[in-house]
Amino acid sequence: MKKLFTPKKLLLYLLIVGISVLVKYAVSDINLDVDLLRENLLNMPAVVMENIRFSRVISGDLWQVRLPYLEQRDKAINFLSVDIKRILSNDRGQWIFFGHSGTYSNDEKKASISNLTGSLNENDRTWQLSSPKLTWQEKNNTFTFPEGLSINDGEFSLITPSASIDDTRVILLQHGGVIKWSKPLKH
Repeated sequence: MKKLFTPKKLLLYLLIVGISVLVKYAVSDINLDVDLLRENLLNMPAVVMENIRFSRVISGDLWQVRLPYLEQRDKAINFLSVDIKRILSNDRGQWIFFGHSGTYSNDEKKASISNLTGSLNENDRTWQLSSPKLTWQEKNNTFTFPEGLSINDGEFSLITPSASIDDTRVILLQHGGVIKWSKPLKH
């Protein structure tokens, strides 16, 4: 009985199949849309980092920041989720903030955080804060709430369509606001 496949024929058959597969992949690579490939490469972040933590002392206060995920695109840094803790000097209290997402521009030294919530513990009082958007600029160390700000502590509340806070921690209400309090402050 004669064999259908001899080892030489089988090897030749496998070689032909292998070359056919390589030619098929080579032809498909040649036919790739170069513009689509280039566009996808341009949209990829240059740097992606996870679980970044850093601390910095500014005007005597210790700022601690945790970023679970960030990516750098061009000159901007985009991040998802941010935890910020400010420990005030001389044991005066601390501020704790949480943001949903944001950006930081190293050229402009400016940050923007969306869906900000937090608490301010200062002078034996705890204030709850929320804002759709916070922007901060290093040049004048001003915090701006262009889409509104809400602060309350159970006895006192402030709701405003926009506000800013500078180094003196005085809140400027550019477009007014509503202030309510339930009992007189203790002196």
